[in-house]
Amino acid sequence: MTILRPRTPRSPASASRRRSLWARPGALLALVSVLYGVAQLVLVSPHLGIGWDETVYASQVSPHAPPAVFSAPRARGVPLLVAPVVAVTDSVFALRMYLTVVSSAALFCAFAVWLRIRDDHVVPLAALLFGACWLSLFYGNEAMPNLYVALAAVAAAGLVVLAERSRIAPVGLAVALAVMSLMRPSDALVAAVALAAGALALLRRRRIAVLAGLAAGLAVGWGQWAIEAEQRFGGFFPRLRDAGEHNATGWSLTIVEHARALDGPTLCRFGADCGPVSPVALIWWLAIPVMALLGLWSVRRSPHLPPLLLATGTALALGLPYLFYVDYAAPRFLMPVYALLSLPVAQAAVTGLRLRRPLVAAGVVAGLLAHLVLQGAYAYGLAAANGRDREQIGRAAAELRRMGVRPPCMIYGQSGVQIGYLLGCDSQGVIQRFAEQTPSRIRTALRDGAQVVVVYKGLDLPSYMATWDRTDLPGPWSARFARR
Repeated sequence: MTILRPRTPRSPASASRRRSLWARPGALLALVSVLYGVAQLVLVSPHLGIGWDETVYASQVSPHAPPAVFSAPRARGVPLLVAPVVAVTDSVFALRMYLTVVSSAALFCAFAVWLRIRDDHVVPLAALLFGACWLSLFYGNEAMPNLYVALAAVAAAGLVVLAERSRIAPVGLAVALAVMSLMRPSDALVAAVALAAGALALLRRRRIAVLAGLAAGLAVGWGQWAIEAEQRFGGFFPRLRDAGEHNATGWSLTIVEHARALDGPTLCRFGADCGPVSPVALIWWLAIPVMALLGLWSVRRSPHLPPLLLATGTALALGLPYLFYVDYAAPRFLMPVYALLSLPVAQAAVTGLRLRRPLVAAGVVAGLLAHLVLQGAYAYGLAAANGRDREQIGRAAAELRRMGVRPPCMIYGQSGVQIGYLLGCDSQGVIQRFAEQTPSRIRTALRDGAQVVVVYKGLDLPSYMATWDRTDLPGPWSARFARR
């Protein structure tokens, strides 16, 4: 006998949920994260050569080249991040692909925390706004710390809010602060102070657990930094002083310098020509605080206000040191600010779309499209410019390899850190000028029988190199070989 079971009619609500799968905030966030990775590959390219700072970080864990000089302000987070790839291959392409995947996953995980706070379209839109910034695109597959500081800050702010109703949130908060403090301990300390103040003001439960989570996360990065200070820099306070001198810290005002660098270059220091302030980039920059304030105002009578206030306050705290205490500008320093402010900005955009006023909606859509196009163009242009310079460095290294430069060797000069890494040589970089006297590391290398090669383009050479053998390299580069 065949028993026919009556078919349960599909409810309109169930059918609607299935039809709107890709309208769900979680699915949209996943889509944004995938598109973020794709945009990195298209606009920036996984074939972009390795940069100076990247080389310093990668060389600390690479068996293919000696570790480059690791200065006082640096931290060990990025070497830990790249170790799984760098430890087995010196392929820059493999490193780029790995970091593309990691950064896309990190974008998803950081903003997914906020889906536990509010499961709506504000969260994926905020991820889109931040992921589309040229900084996020350019640094997404670079071995640099600032993107991960920014995403850890987003996650940490959300986890502070979640601690009110989740016992596990303080554990996640400790992990987020550990990531941040391993990447940039000073940023983590500033964020922890802001988040602790926010927790005391906003939470009624588990304040102690939140403070403990913040302290535990800070202890990871600062503890490692302090131990290394004792081992390699003569103590904690001497390292702290050296780090301050290296980063040109002290009361200053660099708002104009940051404005000039909105569309590049990546560093306004060491004689870099940052050009004038771009009016278009300035309008984009000024729109961020305006939109953030509109977002806060739009939820002024809503439970969504306290979490957005926490994100905004933490963003301000992280931005102030770089605008008023570090005497030069690098756009990547403000990445945590942009990441956290993307949440109230997204709130303003979503509120505008929900008003059902055609002019307002058209303005919001036009603003979003302008953001995507402008920032994508900046990312492509900067990647192309950096790609040309790094390609020339790669060709110079390849020519030196063809000429027989092999370990043991020392590369000294402009971009010497990258060229040394590519050749497997020890290195010492030069930015503006060569030392007047032979550096001690060069003397040591010569005494130990290593081949010393000076690489340069357009710099005046000191007298002690006058008799060294000279050869031209591809592009603008030249080399001098020390006589042993």
